[in-house]
Amino acid sequence: MKAVLFLFVLSILSTIPAFAADVSPPGENNTVHVTELYSDIESFDVTLYSTQPEENLSFEVLLISSERMRERTLDRQVLLLGSFPAGVEVRKVGFWNVSNPERGAYIVRARLLDGGQVVSELEYNFAYGSSSAPKLQVNDLVPNSQGISVALSPKEASLFDIEYMLISGSDVVYSTKSEKLSLTSAPDIFSAPWGTLLENNKEYVGRVKIQTYSPQREFISSSERFTARDDAEITYIYEDETGASATVFGRSQVPFEGNLTFSVYGLAENSGNRTSGLIESIRARIPVLLNNEDETIEVAWNERLPEGVYRLEIELLGNDGDIIERRETIIESDLSAVSNVSQINDTDNGAVTPGENDEDGIPGFSSVAGIIGLILVSVFLRKTRR
Repeated sequence: MKAVLFLFVLSILSTIPAFAADVSPPGENNTVHVTELYSDIESFDVTLYSTQPEENLSFEVLLISSERMRERTLDRQVLLLGSFPAGVEVRKVGFWNVSNPERGAYIVRARLLDGGQVVSELEYNFAYGSSSAPKLQVNDLVPNSQGISVALSPKEASLFDIEYMLISGSDVVYSTKSEKLSLTSAPDIFSAPWGTLLENNKEYVGRVKIQTYSPQREFISSSERFTARDDAEITYIYEDETGASATVFGRSQVPFEGNLTFSVYGLAENSGNRTSGLIESIRARIPVLLNNEDETIEVAWNERLPEGVYRLEIELLGNDGDIIERRETIIESDLSAVSNVSQINDTDNGAVTPGENDEDGIPGFSSVAGIIGLILVSVFLRKTRR
């Protein structure tokens, strides 16, 4: 009989939409107040607004089990707000620490405190574990350094909104919203990139809040933690006996400030791909990259590689000097080593090839003409003195 009565009460609660009720002290003209509150059994979010700047405010949130008309506090979260700007909505998110929650009715009571005095208060009611399943189900949620993706499956055809949130601590550092999305019968994946910079090796929370409208307004939320990492990949390389280049593609909202290392090794003859030794290594800095940005880095060898086959190794180094990717390829040079050396020696010795400075192509013609001219001038001067 008790089980039947419990299911009856729970079915009644499930038909009542979750809602927030303002229970702020009446008759007070507060400059700051709680404007919106939402919670489920895992997390909550709250929106605050003030008409003038405030300092040293705190925020207390209670998760209360309302069982058989008796209230029992299950968890308490306190957030320090610090400086509070005027005319700007501030979003905060918290996470409940409740293990093995029971099915039933819950109350979330949010209190805004100024020096221990309650200046604004809001309550939110919801039911957990009801037999009435939501119209949409979150199958998977994957946030990373690029953005966030959620896989949804419909119970029935639905129109809905998704708000994507990036959370650091209790602060919503970035949010974006997609409206009037739809699912009919098949599951689908919805994604959004982060529109803000992330810090390398810092932990964040990716959260989605989904709102459906009929037959009544309902919310579904889901959250996952992740650590932001700098990331990039090599998408294209080019190489020859004069130098090499590599195109790097950014894959993170952590600013990528890494390097590329180009190393050329000789290959020993008749030994397959066995390396005979390092010939040259060049390290080049990559301009700062963000997600979906690319840059091409070019380097030139100190000298053209003589005829032969070489192994080129390219390493992509991250912000911390770690190797993110390594690529190898072959350089095949057709440049003869003998001809290359002879050209360099001729240039260093100042040798002049026949006809280089002679318009007539006769070796020494300019020198002979100069000598004859000097003799004629000398004879003319002697005659003049006489």
